[in-house]
Amino acid sequence: MTDADSQQSTDRVLIMTGNRVGLALMRAEDAPTIARWNQDLEFTARLGTPGEAHTLEMRQEAYKQNSRTSPDSAEFAVIELGTGRLVGFGGLFDITRALVATMFVGIGEAALRGRGYGTEASRLICEYGFFFRNLHSIKVEVHGYNRTALRMYERLGFKLVGHLRGANLLNNRRYDEIIMDLVRGEFELKHVARFQNLESEH
Repeated sequence: MTDADSQQSTDRVLIMTGNRVGLALMRAEDAPTIARWNQDLEFTARLGTPGEAHTLEMRQEAYKQNSRTSPDSAEFAVIELGTGRLVGFGGLFDITRALVATMFVGIGEAALRGRGYGTEASRLICEYGFFFRNLHSIKVEVHGYNRTALRMYERLGFKLVGHLRGANLLNNRRYDEIIMDLVRGEFELKHVARFQNLESEH
């Protein structure tokens, strides 16, 4: 973690928390860290954009466009509870009038991958979507070579919807685009207990 990362990790307001990570709103100060992650070609390939790299200016522009929650999208910073530092990002986009959304999530710090942070961040985003945005279902689209992501979504209860055969190309090999979804009635809310009293104060 750089000095800049350490400075920006203080006094984050967490809107939802799990056991090891929480969700916060994005801040302009996050852009340099996210730009650094997006210059890691392994990271961008796992996100589904192989070969893509982002400059600081690109991430600053993305912050201006995506930092506010809106009727059709919400993007969050993923914060490590033990340190308060930014470790990833995720959110929902293409929220339709039928209350169906697409989710994305990425843990940017390489040393923290494989520790369950991505699973917990995904669970929190799903709980936010189902409880506060009243979603019927949440969809993910995963490149077929990303077996780690597929296993993670399976653990959360996502079910296979279908394949776009050979839709992705990496190292001159074709991989399917795998589409999975999670329906509200199949998902247990675990981290929104503190909000349940909202429904009893009529």
